[in-house]
Amino acid sequence: GGRRKLSRFSEAARLLTPHAAPSRLPCREKEREELTTALRSAISGGGKGTSLYISGTPGTGKTATVHHALRLLAAERGLPPFRTLEVNGMKLSSPQQVYSLLWEGLTGQHASVARAQQLLDKRFSAPSKKRRGGAEVVVLLLDELDYLVTRTQSVIYNLFEWATSGHAPLALIGISNTMDLPERLLPRVHSRLGIRRVSFLPYSHSEIAAIIADRLTGLDAFEPKGVELCARKVAAVSGDIRRALEVCRLAAQLAEREEV
Repeated sequence: GGRRKLSRFSEAARLLTPHAAPSRLPCREKEREELTTALRSAISGGGKGTSLYISGTPGTGKTATVHHALRLLAAERGLPPFRTLEVNGMKLSSPQQVYSLLWEGLTGQHASVARAQQLLDKRFSAPSKKRRGGAEVVVLLLDELDYLVTRTQSVIYNLFEWATSGHAPLALIGISNTMDLPERLLPRVHSRLGIRRVSFLPYSHSEIAAIIADRLTGLDAFEPKGVELCARKVAAVSGDIRRALEVCRLAAQLAEREEV
């Protein structure tokens, strides 16, 4: 039975990689429902005036839950068409680069940062009669929002201003690792960021254990006590599910080597 056990552990290691997108997201049902409800009404209403500020420390399921909510909405019948543009603040050469990426995502045309900002301002600041009918709603997902913070906050201000102006078929989702980002921003931005907040708390030890068990459904790779110990240790330090998955993945790899 050595060969069977070997494949069991390597299968466990594969399922525990943080990038293995699970079909279910246990322990985040409430947050997903909140996001789905807010986005559904945004998409149905033409996106006008909707922005969400999602905060929580790293590894609390923020981005995965947003992706899950958007997948569910994309499959929902009767919902107007929408498309998602995703920008990760950490990958930008400067916060202002978001203007060029957003313009290119909307139109397929390249424009310099300054030109893109002008074009976007024109497009989003005035009511458009031409598109009013059946404009496709764009859901702009800004991950790692913290990296878009500038000295004057103009980038974050403009994005949230456009999304909340009520003129644009634009719904904005900002994801941040910082709970107090709105409070630290200038007051004029704070009013924009105060739109709709969803907070993700660190996972508890029982939630971490449940998520690991869900990933490994049907695989007899770990003793429940081992998973429990890992869950308690990680919950005590950070509640970061990625760390817990990594610890268990390394344990599965070690177990596999010892069985060879």
